[in-house]
Amino acid sequence: MKSKIIKIKTFQEKAVFRVPYSMEVIETYPLPPYSTILGLVHNVLSSSTTINDINISVQGKYGNLVREFISYHKYEKDKKEGKRYPIIVTSLIDLELIIHIKMPNEKLHSKLLCSLSNPPYFLYLGRPEDLIIEMKVCESEEIELDPSKTEKGGITLPYNSYIPFEIAQDLELDGIPYLIPSYYQLLSKPAKKKENLKKFLEILK
Repeated sequence: MKSKIIKIKTFQEKAVFRVPYSMEVIETYPLPPYSTILGLVHNVLSSSTTINDINISVQGKYGNLVREFISYHKYEKDKKEGKRYPIIVTSLIDLELIIHIKMPNEKLHSKLLCSLSNPPYFLYLGRPEDLIIEMKVCESEEIELDPSKTEKGGITLPYNSYIPFEIAQDLELDGIPYLIPSYYQLLSKPAKKKENLKKFLEILK
């Protein structure tokens, strides 16, 4: 029996998917990373715990890429006036996405399908101000392909897509390699500032 998956088509007028560690110039991924989509899934489901074993694929294209000059204020705890920092933010314009989501069981699949069809709030991907203007949700079936038995040029995608590095090598595909954030953990309580710094330094190791 073929597994059911959820197919989502979205449109956003503007979107930013920040590349980690980009500071004065905020760079964006060309498509939302897996962690961003996992965050949307957990928020839509109002989940209080982390859901594991969610499979995701994402495709998309954008009309233009713009860089905006923004003045950023950083307020310190003991000072009334904050420092002003000029930064440049890279944004995607007219972003179209096709997202496929496979949930770990039928119950979560049905719940997510219902929640996306009747969202509890105005949905967004990336920054909260970058709302999803249009969205179509439907069910589809999973199709398995063996990359080793697929001829070069035998598969075509209308949009750009994140493809695992090993599969891209097997199919001799050309493209830009990205390190995509794919980890998502739901925290019940916000971590303290010192704990955040410690975790950040551990990641850098």
